[in-house]
Amino acid sequence: MKKLSTLLVVLLCALGIRAGVVEFQFSDGIDNPALKAKMEQNVSKLLTAVNAAKAQNTDINFAGIDISNAAIESLAASWNNVHFSTEDDFIVDHCITRRKSSGATRGFQLRNIGLTMFPLDDSYDSGSRRELVIDFAPSGAIDDINFAMENTEYARMLAEGNTVSEVDRRMQIIDWCEKFKNAYNTKNLPFMEDIFSDYALIITGKVITERRRGPEFPATSKVVYTQQNKRQYLDGLRRVFKRNSYINVVFDDYRVLQHPAKPDYYYVTLSQKWHTKGYSDEGIVVLVWDFTDEDQPQILVRTWQPYGETPFGPKDIPVL
Repeated sequence: MKKLSTLLVVLLCALGIRAGVVEFQFSDGIDNPALKAKMEQNVSKLLTAVNAAKAQNTDINFAGIDISNAAIESLAASWNNVHFSTEDDFIVDHCITRRKSSGATRGFQLRNIGLTMFPLDDSYDSGSRRELVIDFAPSGAIDDINFAMENTEYARMLAEGNTVSEVDRRMQIIDWCEKFKNAYNTKNLPFMEDIFSDYALIITGKVITERRRGPEFPATSKVVYTQQNKRQYLDGLRRVFKRNSYINVVFDDYRVLQHPAKPDYYYVTLSQKWHTKGYSDEGIVVLVWDFTDEDQPQILVRTWQPYGETPFGPKDIPVL
């Protein structure tokens, strides 16, 4: 039996097959053969490096991969708190073209990369399976990496778009909301500095549990709201990041409304689950996005409320 196992290992090595090596191919969506091959090689090398790092319990080795520093930093920050590996060694999926409102190509995107998650401590609370999104520059270099929203949520949001341009803008909103969520999870303060307008209106809420003496007085909870400007919010967020090894934020149940008179303004409501080792809550977040500069949109408003309360509507927000 031992000889048979050794022979099998030798045979697999001779065939160039090694555990954890990933081969990726695009099924469709891109016609340029050279660019397609470059992107496929980048994905294959990246996912193989991820599997090797998981197997060896080391940092990810990005050597030989055409990838931006921002994408490396984003993935490395996640890796500090949760390791993962691919569900499959052979992956085939569609190439999505990301477009500007003018129709020009912003780059490309790959979704639906299934991952098995291996958290390093109990701060992580997002399930044992996630999906990865990889963004590419027009050159084919990997320029961003994020964890994806659920496929059904993604499909629903796109299906609600009535025109090609509206679908493209919804894809941009999805991209930026995923980047925004990932910035919490990876404690990326420079991203937060860029994404919030200098004049942003931010309303945060925190659930406070009041405990009374005696069993006849059960504990009660109340929500304390705080209105902040950008600097106050980011200073508080910096303290939260410092106190917690991992911030686990999940967004779902998106709703998107375009301003009727200001077409670059979008009102987005979503469900947010926030979890750290010492505090958790769930509620409704309202984001007002300004896509005047679609390469660097900004958040004008961010509000939070617990479930059961009526979310802030467009009429409640001064910029709308």
